[in-house]
Amino acid sequence: MQKQLKQAKIEDEWIDVADSAAMTKDTLAQIKAANAFLITRGPSSLRIVKTALTEADAQDTPWSDPFSFAEKNGATYRVWETPSTYEGHSVRLIVVESSALDQRKGKTLEKERNQEAELLRQKQTQWESRLFSCREDAEQALASLKASLRLRFHRVEASVEAIVRPKKRRGRPKKGAELDMETVYALRLNVEFDQDAWEQARRKASRFVLVTTVPEEWKGQPMDAKEILKLYKGQISVEMNFSFLKDPFFTDEIYVKKPKRVAVLGYLFLLALAIYRVFQRRVRPFITPERP
Repeated sequence: MQKQLKQAKIEDEWIDVADSAAMTKDTLAQIKAANAFLITRGPSSLRIVKTALTEADAQDTPWSDPFSFAEKNGATYRVWETPSTYEGHSVRLIVVESSALDQRKGKTLEKERNQEAELLRQKQTQWESRLFSCREDAEQALASLKASLRLRFHRVEASVEAIVRPKKRRGRPKKGAELDMETVYALRLNVEFDQDAWEQARRKASRFVLVTTVPEEWKGQPMDAKEILKLYKGQISVEMNFSFLKDPFFTDEIYVKKPKRVAVLGYLFLLALAIYRVFQRRVRPFITPERP
């Protein structure tokens, strides 16, 4: 990295926005040696990331006010920052909460909620159809049921109900004979969807952690959590423009050996992207709901 920067004659401080693969000891050391700062997404498997997400869930966490980078119809964000260290490097951890839940995470939550609801329907049918001859047995069954439930999105209120009914006997009862009555006990379950728990789970699923070595002020400009997120999102937009490079259909036939030719190819891609963006800008005003 340092050799490439020298060839490019980049001597001033700069910021590298990278994906989560950059969160390693070697990369952090190289970034520091190159007189640069790193912004990356912290892998969810890292201990410091798990700790930050747990702390962010506390009731007294001072989250920022919601904000958006788009003028309309854009996602809103809240951020919270905490200092930490990783592999001997001081870092800033920025927990980001987005109003736009990742589609895959949303489907996972929906699946878990539906599975939990189906399990409760089965439990309700199973236990409410079972009768107990004494209250003590019913209470024990109720305690066992409560202990077995590990619910995330539902609340269950269970109780023991006494049922007085004619006692069953063999044969036909004599006419006018008094019926012998007995008391049996049944469990009654009242299942409710926990909307608060559901919303909390969605909020947690929409959170991620940015890790950065950028100081709070850089080149006379405040680099608060909002600014760090803005830089990170800007890099994502750039990467999306070149996502086709990951498609073997486009890249399998490209073979460039010399570094100079790689650089030329990069410039050609930039020119192609510039032309594409011009066409996109020209066409966009003519797109309407009637003419999509």
